[in-house]
Amino acid sequence: MISKVFRERADHIWKSIIGHPFLEELRRGTLPKESFKFFIAQDFLFLQCMIKCLGIMEAKATDEDSRKLISDMKRSSESVEIEGLKRLGERLGGIDFSRVEYAPTCYAYTRHLLYTASLGSFVESVSAITPCYWSYMEIGEALKESPDPLYDDWIKTYISKEYQDLVSKIIEALDRAARGAPEEAIAASMKAFLISSEYEYMFWDMAYRKEKWVHPLD
Repeated sequence: MISKVFRERADHIWKSIIGHPFLEELRRGTLPKESFKFFIAQDFLFLQCMIKCLGIMEAKATDEDSRKLISDMKRSSESVEIEGLKRLGERLGGIDFSRVEYAPTCYAYTRHLLYTASLGSFVESVSAITPCYWSYMEIGEALKESPDPLYDDWIKTYISKEYQDLVSKIIEALDRAARGAPEEAIAASMKAFLISSEYEYMFWDMAYRKEKWVHPLD
């Protein structure tokens, strides 16, 4: 299965993700709430971009099962996931999501996803979004729990059976899309998977440092 090959190639990146101080401190319950608040605000922008990508990908899907999966993911993102982030924002003292500006890494990662969804093949675009979903499942499995109730609730989302089933379906869609794809499409897909994996690491680091533009843009 091509998903296994991609995952093995990205293993060194994913190990770095799970060992990142943001997640280590989240597991211990010592992560400053301002860092988590920054993460949730940027994740809201990321999710809005993912919704756009899923809309593009739905039209490109090469089989009916994948088209239905992507349609369901888009619908869930527009309702359940957006509302979930808003509730987390409230628990963190309130976030005015309408005023959140892109941090550099979030901006770069979302442009990568939009570029791949718009100009890449279907297998390449699925490869680009898969690390986000798959790595969060592995993060949840590695962290397991946190003494902080807010962080513990966040972790539990990604070790739920519902989420694990979703990740399995995304991986299956990647493997289906790769069957019979030309060699150059597989090579591009591998690169997209690795780039997204690297951006996943950078996203956690961005949140931990509360990253800002070197030169203010306003």
